Amino acid sequence: MKLCSLKYLFLFAQFFCINHFLFAQTPILERSINLKVNNISVSNVLEMIAKQGDFSFSYNSEIIDVNDKIDLVVSNKPVREVLNRIFKGTLNYKVRGEYLILQKNEQTEETKSFVLTGYILDDPTDKPLGKVTIYDRKSLSSSITNQYGFYRIKLYQSQLPIRLTISRPNYEQESILIKSSKNTYQDIHLQPIRQETPFNPPIEDNSIEKMDSYKNLKPKQDETSLLLPVSPNAFPDITDESIFPTSPIFDSTLYESRWDMFKKRLGKVLVSRSQRINAQNIKDSLSRNYQFSVLPFLGTNRLLSGSIKNDYSVNLLMGYAGGVRKLEVGGLINGIRKDVEGVQLAGLANIVGGSLSGVQISNLLNITGHNEGGLQLTAGLNTVIKESSGWQIAPINYAHRVLKGGKQIGFINISDSTDTAPIGFLSFVGSGTGYKRLELAIDENETVTFTFKTGVRKFYNILALHYNFLRPREVFGLGYGIGRAYELGRAWMFNTDLTTNILVEYDDLSPNVAALWKFDMMFEKQIAQNVAITLGPSIKYLIINQYNSAFWQSKPFDKIPSFEPLSATEKSSFWIGFQMGIRIRSK
Repeated sequence: MKLCSLKYLFLFAQFFCINHFLFAQTPILERSINLKVNNISVSNVLEMIAKQGDFSFSYNSEIIDVNDKIDLVVSNKPVREVLNRIFKGTLNYKVRGEYLILQKNEQTEETKSFVLTGYILDDPTDKPLGKVTIYDRKSLSSSITNQYGFYRIKLYQSQLPIRLTISRPNYEQESILIKSSKNTYQDIHLQPIRQETPFNPPIEDNSIEKMDSYKNLKPKQDETSLLLPVSPNAFPDITDESIFPTSPIFDSTLYESRWDMFKKRLGKVLVSRSQRINAQNIKDSLSRNYQFSVLPFLGTNRLLSGSIKNDYSVNLLMGYAGGVRKLEVGGLINGIRKDVEGVQLAGLANIVGGSLSGVQISNLLNITGHNEGGLQLTAGLNTVIKESSGWQIAPINYAHRVLKGGKQIGFINISDSTDTAPIGFLSFVGSGTGYKRLELAIDENETVTFTFKTGVRKFYNILALHYNFLRPREVFGLGYGIGRAYELGRAWMFNTDLTTNILVEYDDLSPNVAALWKFDMMFEKQIAQNVAITLGPSIKYLIINQYNSAFWQSKPFDKIPSFEPLSATEKSSFWIGFQMGIRIRSK
């Protein structure tokens, strides 16, 4: 019996210690108070509050009438709100350790500033809401509630009257009008957005079997209702604080999920947390003629920069804005949350979360969500995460999908699908519209050729490797070319390929070098799902380097071709041969 009692005593002590620790971790002004007093002096009420909150008050008795009698009833309210009810906003509160210092609230005559404070609450439940934005569209003054729902925003008398907007995802936007320049305490309630999908079963079939089946059928919810629960207590915090807007509906495609992840990580590095929260909260379209910034969090648009569209924008080092209409210039990086319609110039990189219908020029990197008829130009990498109907010019270009009117011009072009032919040294297009062939062939000179073709049917690149091990002197070769494929129907295709090849022949003294130009006209016949055979004529022109080994030893590249050519000199040969082989097809 004693052991059982000790066990319960130990559990009670442990529970008490945990609760005391959690209570101590809560800021003094946010600790909950319950009071019911009638005609009690202010000094006694302060003692009750201090005892419940587990802290001590510090104040000058000259600024408080401690003998004043008050009536007060509060239930589970924070210390801050209880004090505001007692002193009507005439005092300021400062926390030093476990002491709460009460000071007289005085408005400075120099700045004519005043402060609005209070809590943002969920209207049905009266629970505090964190990460709520309070802002003024004109002055761009703003504040964000802390985790306890408390806000504090500094305003100026010269701006009166001031209309403040209160905004948070999943809640109706609210506004309040400030006409007085007095320091004011004001709680604000927000109404949650409710979206319900009524369930209306069909009534055309009134049979007993049909009606019984509807009894066990659950109401169907659309995507919106799944994202926005009906119960106000179940509202999720969807503020993901990303630098650019992302859809709350999860997209399983790999490229979009990586793009969203990249935006979030980049935002946490370059943009302040307050800017990210404000950008997610604000629903209004804010605009300015111009803005100047040194860093994303240090500029004329202040903490609302991610929601503001500028005509002109100048960023000394890095900048962050909602959009650009005409011109943006950045020393290092320009970051745009939504769309760009004008020109972006950056020393390092331009990054646009929405659409580009203007021009991006940088030294290293251009990234945009959509390219809608715009131009990306850089000495490094151009990237369009989704669809592109504009132009990309760079050493390396990537776009998920290139639409009609779009074009990729670069050393390497990459896309998942394209409606136009990319132009470059190598172009890789996915299975959507891509053309890929892996071929093993032999020609009239008993030379084995291994070929890889990549691009689209209208224009593809060719990489070739040649080897002849049957000749007395081995011949190696590397080639590059371009080609086009034509659909003939019934599993037949026709290719026209133009390649230039460097051939190396090893003799007893030093290697001989020649250039071989080829124009192949090949018929392709599909014999299996991804396998085809090829055959066709090949027009060839061989140019022998004049600095090859001495001709008295033997003619370099002797017996190439193995028959009498149409035209031949000591330095060149021209003939018509053939090529046949087997191909592995992309589709």
